[in-house]
Order: sequence, then C-alpha cells, then structure tokens
Amino acid sequence: MTIAEAERFYKQDTKNYEIEKNIDFLNWLKISIANGYNCFIDTKELQELIDNIVTWYEIKYPERELEYFEGTRDIDFQDIKRISNIMSIRQLLYRLPHNQLCLIECGYRAKGWGQHQVYEKDKKVSWKTSIFMRINRKKTEETNLWLDRESYFLLHADHTTGKVLVDYNLKEYIDNKDDLNLDELLSIFKEKYTNELDFTELKESIYNHNCDMELRHRILQLVALKLLYSRNTIPERGYERAKRFINEFNKKLDLTLSTEQIDEIISRDYTNGEKWEHVLKTYINKDGKEHSYWTIENVTKKESKGIKRLVKKVFYKS
Repeated sequence: MTIAEAERFYKQDTKNYEIEKNIDFLNWLKISIANGYNCFIDTKELQELIDNIVTWYEIKYPERELEYFEGTRDIDFQDIKRISNIMSIRQLLYRLPHNQLCLIECGYRAKGWGQHQVYEKDKKVSWKTSIFMRINRKKTEETNLWLDRESYFLLHADHTTGKVLVDYNLKEYIDNKDDLNLDELLSIFKEKYTNELDFTELKESIYNHNCDMELRHRILQLVALKLLYSRNTIPERGYERAKRFINEFNKKLDLTLSTEQIDEIISRDYTNGEKWEHVLKTYINKDGKEHSYWTIENVTKKESKGIKRLVKKVFYKS
C-alpha cells in the first residue's frame, strides 16, 4: 500500500477489539449471562488478554523478520528466527494470569473439583484435575440406603476432555457404555431420564462450557483484528502476523478461528480511484546538463485527461 492508502486503511478501523466499545460483543455477553452463563472473567481481564496476545505476537514476529520474507536480507535472521521458534503457544500460556489461562484452555467446569495423581509404571508423573457434580434421583422409591442407593450420586469427569468416569451408579443409565463425555451423557439423560433424574448441575456445566468456548472464539478473533490494525507496523505486516496467529492457534489448540474477516479487510480497495506508478523525470541543472530520476506519481489524472482529449477528437470527427 502507498502511504495514502494506508491512511485510509487505518481510518476504517472501528476498534472493535476495544471491548467496552464493542456493542455487539457486550450484548452477546449480557444475553448469555441472563440465560444462566456463569462468566468467571470480567471485561477488563478480557481486554488484557487481547492486549497480552497481541504484544506477544508483535515481539515473536518483529519487523526485521517479516522484512526478511519480503526480500530484505538480514545477517542476524537466524538469531531472530530462533527466538521466534522458542516463543511457542505453550510459553505464552505459562505467562498468562489464571483467569486468562483458564479461558484459553477452556476446560469443563462444575461446583466441585479435585486433583488426583497420575501414575505410569508405579511412578507418579503428574496430576489430573477432575470435576464432579450432583445428580439427584427424583423418585423416592428408587432410593434404598440398605442397598447403598442414595437419593443422589456424584458424576465425575475429566476437567480437560469432559470424559466421564463410569462407575456402578452410572452404569444402570448408560447401557454399559464406557467411553463417553459430558455432552453425550447430557443427551442420554434428556432423551431417557428426564422424569427420573434431576441433572441440573450437568446442564449448567455444559452450558457454561459452550459459552466459554464461544467467548474464547470471539476474543481470539478480536486479537486477530487488533494485530491487523496495529499502528506499530504497516497493514501488510499486521495482516501477516494476524494470519500466523490464527494458523498457530488453530493447529495447536484445535480451534476453528477464521481468516475471513481479515482477508476481507485487507483486500478492500483503498486507492480512492488513484493509480500510483513509477515515473522517470528529467531536469536541467544550472550548468545546462540533463539529469534523470525516478519518482512515484498519481497517473490517474493524466490518464483521464488523455481519455477526455480522445473523446473530443472522436466527437469532432463525427
């Protein structure tokens, strides 16, 4: 883009990545909360998350690295590239505050949670977080303390994947299925056991998880928008950073972020009808010698004048 085109590009920036000014986003969040969404992160933290990721990517892919791919060679390119490779998404997540990290990881949530040790070959290798929620039996005749059948049972699931731990309480409701997640279990309960079980906590967990994922998607799309419109660079490099960000997050976190919005914005016509070309100019100095130099000019007016003269000639001949 020319300087004039870049100025028009930035003038079209509606700054939707500034959350407090993004009416559509705030309306969606308000409606979701009204419908029962328990949002654990406030708008200030969401704005900080956008800013943190933008800053990370502007440091990860500095101007000199992008210039290299544009054809400007730099003897320190390998050193620059080495740091860019180290700045992985994992390293970014290590540096995010707790609530921002939780939104990016987007695990399942419930009122109860705990951790248990994970072993490999009798050796503790890590900890795994599990969530649990209460499922109430509606019919009192189905409860029997003598048979260890209480009025409720606890449903356990993996915090990250939502995979359900199938125990003896759950087996009687799922036809011996050993591999299912919370979303699948909710579908089974809705279809078969609405009159027998009160699974309100399960429904709340699934709704919160779906809203969390939609919130993450919306925030990350705003990150791409802010990278595109960053004043720390030029439009073409802002677009390149935004595209790399989307591709990397989609690949590493298995997301479905889209480049459609930034593609549409960068492909708009910002010329305002102008056409700039390199033009060879000549001048005579005070010694009477002729010199030549290249410059960039808007040739649209010259072309339009030529067309007008041609039209006049055709008109007079006819």
